[in-house]
Amino acid sequence: MPEGGLAPARGAVSQDLPAVLRDERLDSLWQVIHQRLEASGGQLSGVTAHLRQPTGEQRAAVDRLLGIRSRGVDLHVPLHQLDDLLRQRLGTSLLEVVTAAVGPVRDNPGERAALAESESAMWSRLEGHQTIRRHPTLDGWLERMSTTGTWRRLDEPERRLTEALDVLAHMPQPVRCGRSRLAAQTLGDAHSLDDSAPTGRLVTAALAHLAGEAGPRRAADRRKLWSDQGVVSDETSSTVLTVGLRPRVAGPLTEASARWADGATPLPIPLAAVQTEEWRVEPGTQIWVCENPAIVAAAAHHAASVICLEGRPSLAAGLLLRSLIGGGAKVAYHGDFGTGGISIANEIIGGMGAAPWRFGLEDYEMARNRASTAGIDLRQLRGTVPDACWDPQLAPAVRAGGVEVEEELVLDLLLGDLGGAQPEGG
Repeated sequence: MPEGGLAPARGAVSQDLPAVLRDERLDSLWQVIHQRLEASGGQLSGVTAHLRQPTGEQRAAVDRLLGIRSRGVDLHVPLHQLDDLLRQRLGTSLLEVVTAAVGPVRDNPGERAALAESESAMWSRLEGHQTIRRHPTLDGWLERMSTTGTWRRLDEPERRLTEALDVLAHMPQPVRCGRSRLAAQTLGDAHSLDDSAPTGRLVTAALAHLAGEAGPRRAADRRKLWSDQGVVSDETSSTVLTVGLRPRVAGPLTEASARWADGATPLPIPLAAVQTEEWRVEPGTQIWVCENPAIVAAAAHHAASVICLEGRPSLAAGLLLRSLIGGGAKVAYHGDFGTGGISIANEIIGGMGAAPWRFGLEDYEMARNRASTAGIDLRQLRGTVPDACWDPQLAPAVRAGGVEVEEELVLDLLLGDLGGAQPEGG
């Protein structure tokens, strides 16, 4: 224990202190000394209390206590000298006096050292987790968590990080399973891996690290990270809207899709169905992909296969399109001429190899002229329009136009293509 200690001697009580020490004019001095003792961990030697610009009464009280006549603007009181004086003249220690006057003195350096030792032991335990042997690159994720201090925002850091590593030990899953099912099996709580749950967020961040990606910002990106490990984020709510889709029969689900197509009825296909059977069409079959459900409703009685993304492609939509394209289908995409539509098209056209469907510069200009002729007020652009990977002139024109053209404005043209013609605008 440092000189002077941090605990008063047994039997010391504040009311027994001599009157000179209970002088209210000394309160500021005891406060300053209390702070210095906490900062030094109870150390007295080489530690000085500085009482800044004391009043005349405060100076007189301190001088009386020390038996000196002080000079200068500030008062400087060496703690070991004051402790010696108190012990010799009054039979009490400086620590006892300060504890009685202000309160218990904490050992701040000692507490920091103990905390640092505890945290070091925690990281050692985490780095020794079996998952690090299975996925050695996760050691870098833990190191980044440690150095950035983001782990301090967790409610129970070691517990949450251990839970995350426990889950990651089961990645990738040999057989696809739902995220809630994995959560229940590994952590005993079906919601512990939700996107909003602390452990769920940690696992998602770790999966991004394993994939060599920055933290995922979009829900679709998070779902893909889990899906790549054989874990389905939501087996029921992720769907893809279709009409007229007649896949080759690989089981009861693909057979049912063909029956729905015969009935000219739009069919929302759930993710679990896309994962259960192989969804392929005859090579060369034309698949038309749109952004808005209104196109599907209008196309129900046309002899064509139409898939609607309803905005950003869901996990089910992405898996279905990749399966169809992988089987030789010819896929063409049309969406809104705007920030979202072009961004989605980059994913479907640039990322999956689809063709643009009436989705080039000339198509945009024609659609704007249509709106102008019909006196239709177009919605102002929102967000930043990305470059279009299939047509370098499109995005600059949309930005310059400043308005968004929704695909419903050219519905008649789109429906006219559904008889089997090749896509235009590409």
